[in-house]
Amino acid sequence: MRIFPRNIKRVLKSSLFGLILAAAMTVQAFGAAGETAQDMGRDTAKDTAREADREAPQDTLPEEGLTASPITMDVVYGYKNIAKSGRFLPLRVDLKNTADRAFTGTLCVLAMESDLQGYSMDLDYDVYRYEYPVEIPASGSVTEMLSVSLGARVDQMYVRLLDESGNQVGQKRLKLNLNMDTAELFIGVLSDDPEKLLYLNGVGINYSTLRTRSIEMTAATLPSSELGLDQLDVLLISDFDTGRLSGQQIQAVWDWVQKGGVLLIGTGARGSETLRAFAGDILEEPVPQPDQYVINMGVEYAVDGPEGASIPLTCTDVLLKGGSEVLSSDELSVLSSVSAGKGIVAVSMYDFADIGEFCQQNISYIYNLFATLLGESRINSLSSAMDGGNYNQYWSVQSLINTGNLTKLPKVGLYVTLAVAYVVLAGPGLYFFMKHRGMLRYYMPSVGILSLCCTGMVLLMGMTTRFTGPFFTYASIQDADSEGVSETTFINMRAPYNKPYFVNLNQDYTLYPLTGNVYYNMTPVPKFTGEEPPAITIHYGKDGTSIKADNVGAFNSKFFMMEKHTSNQEGVGFTGDINCFDGKVTGTLTNNYSKEVENVAILLYNQMMYVGHMDPGETLDLDDMKMVYGATNFGYAMAEQITGASRYKEDKDIGDAAYVGALERTNLLSFYMSNYLSGYHSEARVVAFSKDKDETGFLKSSGYETYGSTLLTSSIDVNYEKDGMIYQSAMQKQPNVLSGEYYAQNNTMYGMSPVMLEYYLGNNIEVEKLNFYHLSDEVAKSMRYYYTVPFSGNMYFYNYNTGSYDSFDTNVTEYVREDLEPYLSPGNTLTVKYVYDATGDYTWNIMLPVLTVTGRSK
Repeated sequence: MRIFPRNIKRVLKSSLFGLILAAAMTVQAFGAAGETAQDMGRDTAKDTAREADREAPQDTLPEEGLTASPITMDVVYGYKNIAKSGRFLPLRVDLKNTADRAFTGTLCVLAMESDLQGYSMDLDYDVYRYEYPVEIPASGSVTEMLSVSLGARVDQMYVRLLDESGNQVGQKRLKLNLNMDTAELFIGVLSDDPEKLLYLNGVGINYSTLRTRSIEMTAATLPSSELGLDQLDVLLISDFDTGRLSGQQIQAVWDWVQKGGVLLIGTGARGSETLRAFAGDILEEPVPQPDQYVINMGVEYAVDGPEGASIPLTCTDVLLKGGSEVLSSDELSVLSSVSAGKGIVAVSMYDFADIGEFCQQNISYIYNLFATLLGESRINSLSSAMDGGNYNQYWSVQSLINTGNLTKLPKVGLYVTLAVAYVVLAGPGLYFFMKHRGMLRYYMPSVGILSLCCTGMVLLMGMTTRFTGPFFTYASIQDADSEGVSETTFINMRAPYNKPYFVNLNQDYTLYPLTGNVYYNMTPVPKFTGEEPPAITIHYGKDGTSIKADNVGAFNSKFFMMEKHTSNQEGVGFTGDINCFDGKVTGTLTNNYSKEVENVAILLYNQMMYVGHMDPGETLDLDDMKMVYGATNFGYAMAEQITGASRYKEDKDIGDAAYVGALERTNLLSFYMSNYLSGYHSEARVVAFSKDKDETGFLKSSGYETYGSTLLTSSIDVNYEKDGMIYQSAMQKQPNVLSGEYYAQNNTMYGMSPVMLEYYLGNNIEVEKLNFYHLSDEVAKSMRYYYTVPFSGNMYFYNYNTGSYDSFDTNVTEYVREDLEPYLSPGNTLTVKYVYDATGDYTWNIMLPVLTVTGRSK
């Protein structure tokens, strides 16, 4: 017995088939949209500490089983086989050819890197292979200087030599004994008397969680590339003529400092010689002649009386451009520093060799020097077991290049409409149409034809959203000055399939891999035999650099950093005449680019002026523009004011191209501010965005899909003087915390307990006026999303005449000299107590005001 008639069964079968096909199309559309949206929405940038491990002296082990070869190979890594993991490792490879014919081949280095796989972010280890072409003359030798990323806690590398046919003719296994217990501060020492600086070795910092290790260097052994210096944390130059360094070495030092290195220079009797290579860039005035001074090293080191800590020294008193005091002796700035990119340049009055005897007896002076110079944040980063050169950047740049092109998002509604239409047509629509005309025998073939047509429509609709090969998301920072243009580009390389693919890159760029790790990863490192197939092969050829990816997974990201330095022959960038005095900025700004730029802004220390759009060659008057006060170390809150992302606080639509564009620019500008403007800086930084979204300059060919943002920056000197008066920040030197919980890097206090801070107003001026600047309303509103609010409550100044604290109105933001006289110490310090209003809705991350001081030069 039939439950349903035959024709009805046909309709049901066709409808069921249509439902299945429609569901498949809908799932495909939603899956594609989810995948792209997941890329677009992932914007968490995590700041992690870098892993600081060290390596003990070891032997270079030859591999067994190799046939006799006329080529001999010797490898030295690090600095005389001294190195730490998680950094780029310099390799010196000496190759000698004993045959009577030239050798042409490839030098290969195999290294293992931890990495996070796919969207699950599972930790795995990949093998990276680096290839360098090499030619050895007949009966001759060559030396190759390489720099290869050394993964955290990875204790070996393999160096191989291949001939033109790809046959292995030599191999060395580098076995490193890494010390996982104690992080170390690597100090490169460049001095004509290095034995007098041995006291710098083995000093415990931060309760001995970080221990110094000095590494002797000479003019001949100092690397001539920034990567060659990557193993160092501090480069100390004292009692040395820097004029003996080559131009490449000097540029390498500057590049290294810009990346986060600390350059520490001792002057003393040879100040002009020691500063010869750097004076023009860091000094406000020419190097003076050395003189005799009595330096008070600190009352805590006195034995028989306060004078017991004073020692006579030959010193050179120099003045840094925008420098801040680190250590002082009465009214003298013994050690001053200035920020340079992500790094620090510091200069002392004395020669570090001259204080050796004192430091050997008072080793805590070295601890105090480095603790004050480096700061808490940098020391904690170096002390952390996670400290590693690449891993910080991996988490920082992830939000920059894990986005995507909105045009690649499928139109889900269109797919759903097509699916519903197909079900209606293939089911009752076509059935009743055929039945009405007596053509039911053609019903099933018609359903098949309709299915093919709908399938074809689905394929056609997906043509614009389907990736057919490797594609790139990038974030580029181009810094232009009168001499050159420096470009740093971060790229996210992906492919829509799990099969090998090649990409050729522009040979003008230097390529660095960026690999990831998890916090406090203590999982065992897998065995590395050198026989594992490489996931990434980077070939540095004469005609360019190529990347081969093998078995990395479909849509799995591989991050790289690319750098290029060129001369500024076209004169691009921003120039101007900028004056800053009494909280107002005047002058002009000129756009020297041959294209329109957007979101132009001028960044000063904790201040920002929004300019907006500028046409090519346009010059703007800055006199009537509004100044916004913020916090440089909360770069995101200031960046979203510039890019317009703050307007989308309540309406974050991932499908809105304007919102996504503002978010991308905010992430990039925030990254720039956090990494290049985190400390005090006296110059103005002009930032703007290019309108181009598909630049392909880093690729050798333009046949790939690219999407990203380009940030344009320039540095302009600022005049802070007017009518014989000097205007400067009172935050150049971090306030001395007398009590309470205060985080100097962010200028924030925590909790209900009062905070007492001693501000150093500078010994170079007679204070005439003091200003307190609070967060501007628009920035304060953005800061609330990061659980940070401006200070409100009571403020007290310490009165040196009465020995008590006097209350002051927090609404008063300006105090003249007559108001300040009882509260200024002989050393030009002001002690302020802040008591937060407990009725507020926050008791943490309370932003304190920024102090500026105006006065006449002494």
